[in-house]
Amino acid sequence: MWRGHNPARSHATLHERIRADGWRIRSAANRIGQDLKRKLRWREPDVLADSHELLSTLEQKVSPAYAALLVIDREAGVLVIFIQAIYDPQYLLAPMRERDLHVGARMPRCLMGSWGADFHVVARRANEPVVIKHRYSAFANSELDDLLKRHGIRNLLLAGVATDTCAESTGRDAYFIGYYVTLVADCCAGAAERDHRVALERFEHDYGAVVNSPDVIEPWQRSDTPATRSLATRTG
Repeated sequence: MWRGHNPARSHATLHERIRADGWRIRSAANRIGQDLKRKLRWREPDVLADSHELLSTLEQKVSPAYAALLVIDREAGVLVIFIQAIYDPQYLLAPMRERDLHVGARMPRCLMGSWGADFHVVARRANEPVVIKHRYSAFANSELDDLLKRHGIRNLLLAGVATDTCAESTGRDAYFIGYYVTLVADCCAGAAERDHRVALERFEHDYGAVVNSPDVIEPWQRSDTPATRSLATRTG
């Protein structure tokens, strides 16, 4: 159940950033097979070019809703947290390294300081925290749970990619440790539409609400606070 009746300030939005790294895209393509390879006209020498193409596709698909959600988050006083994946080899456990090899991700991706580890689609403000993760779940061996507890947060919104890996893993772990979790479907995407759709169905059945960005934005625009009154004036 979407807990939009609760005050916006009792929520945090976790922005699982779009990972631009070409080797992550290569890993995804090997994992999901021909669907993505056809979409990207897959050729082994063109890994980086295909990475940019997929990034552009995902930006076009999710960025309007993603940006609109971020605006209302900031205006309504929601805690905005950016999740940054850093997968330098020294941070990966043996099972993850072995899995990377199995699916064809033989080169490092999302390295600290690289283009592939940078933020895309939206820009982070200086006062918005970044949580670095080394697993698909943002809760695994990170400071995220402590950060949320310090701010008194019980309700989480999830946005970003990929729906079926990072977003779902983070939401599942949040549910297991006592958070109310909502996945914002039109602010998420998967490398394959089927993966995205199946993840949404599974998440709604087992872990939390699945909504679209207007379901979040509209009630918060009606909230009687100076910030949201200002937002409603500009967007109405």
